[in-house]
Amino acid sequence: MNAQILPPVGPLRMAKQLALAGATSVAMGGSLFFGAGCDEPGSVARTSGVDRGAASIPTPTDLDEYDVGVKAAVEAELASLRAAINDPDAWERLGDLYLAHDRPGLAIECYSGSLRLDANRARSVYLRGWAYHDQGDLENARADIEQAMILDPVTTHVKWRAAGWMAEEGDIDAAVAIAQASIVPPNVDTNAVRMLAKIRLEEGRADETIRLLEPILKRQPQDRGSHYAVGRAKQMVGRDDEAARHLRIAGDARSTFGDPWLNEAMSRRADLTARLLAVEALSKARRPDDAAAAISQLRGQYGEMREIDYAEIVVMVNRNDYQGALDLIPALVASDPGWAVPRFREAQCLLVLARAREPHDLGMIEQAVMAARAGLGSAPAAIEGHELLGQSLGLLGRWKEAASSFSTCIELAPRTARHHVQLSDALVESGDPMAALRVVDRMNQEFGRSVDAGLVRARALAAFGRIDEARALLAQCRQAMPNHPDLPRTEMAMGGRP
Repeated sequence: MNAQILPPVGPLRMAKQLALAGATSVAMGGSLFFGAGCDEPGSVARTSGVDRGAASIPTPTDLDEYDVGVKAAVEAELASLRAAINDPDAWERLGDLYLAHDRPGLAIECYSGSLRLDANRARSVYLRGWAYHDQGDLENARADIEQAMILDPVTTHVKWRAAGWMAEEGDIDAAVAIAQASIVPPNVDTNAVRMLAKIRLEEGRADETIRLLEPILKRQPQDRGSHYAVGRAKQMVGRDDEAARHLRIAGDARSTFGDPWLNEAMSRRADLTARLLAVEALSKARRPDDAAAAISQLRGQYGEMREIDYAEIVVMVNRNDYQGALDLIPALVASDPGWAVPRFREAQCLLVLARAREPHDLGMIEQAVMAARAGLGSAPAAIEGHELLGQSLGLLGRWKEAASSFSTCIELAPRTARHHVQLSDALVESGDPMAALRVVDRMNQEFGRSVDAGLVRARALAAFGRIDEARALLAQCRQAMPNHPDLPRTEMAMGGRP
């Protein structure tokens, strides 16, 4: 299981964060709280242009106070623009960098500089509109996005984004018309449908919302934002039981609306959080040498920081060097005893190493229990801590305690299917197969049938003595996934392979 370095809520405005959200999944990860860059300055220093009467180059007066990575990136783009003052791309690149770091005023000036050189750049107009929107200037934002639609009448995300902004202003008729125009068969942009459904829901047209989104949910059953909208709509029409299921699946998720141009601009983030996420991506892509080089570069720019030390541990975990990671963790724990995520990595490494031994190293598993509990002492709502604790307790045969930990995981993350499997398995092992069957049945209703749940059900049936049913289900699971790691264990539960 990969370890993760997760970004905190940074300084980007919430509307932009929602537009960029890509479903960051949380699996054995921990939140790190980094400074993300900079706030909009009160004044701007200007560097004179050199040709065509170009406006001066927008330069922050507080650049020395920036995150060092952001400062370096800004200085590099400023140098590039000075060397190519008549290049609209250079102006646009600097605008992207400012927009990515929540500097909308500076971004507006850069995109305007690009448009002075080439007035037909739909992307610059669109992103300038985003910067105005970030400032709360909906009038200029709308003017720009309408101009972007004229310059680029084909790109669908410009239309559905305009529809969303028009709805914000209360111009519902225009919003609906534009959203409908953005739905162009045969290659329909799913976000266009979601946006129209969102507007219809806000109008109170629940049946239309359901009609638009149910086909999406058939294709993408894990689309939690659409589950939320459908759940709200079904509440409105009195279909409460169905609504409850959709809302339970949705949890706290809401539809998000990323688009290629905005996402491209946001990819220019150069602060410590973004750099650490890049290290994580390299690590997960099995590029450990590149990840190590990136960490070395970070140390050169930022010096010694606990977040960089932790990133090095994550890289080791992701390349399966669990002993190497375990060797580094004590120093990090000693430097900050209240920081939870190193303790969770410690528990993870101990569990992997203990399982690799035959018989399992019970001493290491006990240490994993202590590490997980130490982390939970600082972060009691950390799902990964409860999961690691449950796994450790299960290996020690303390299944009732393990079931309690997995129940907590479900309370914190009801839409994570594996926690339901873990709970039902712990219930079987603790001697309560009836409760396990209830969990599996609910899981099948909410998530659909799976081999994981099927094997737990087979073990529960075997515990009841219903061996024929258990073996029939086991055969189905074996046919579906002949190499599933729980097949031997399930066979043993019914006295060996039939």
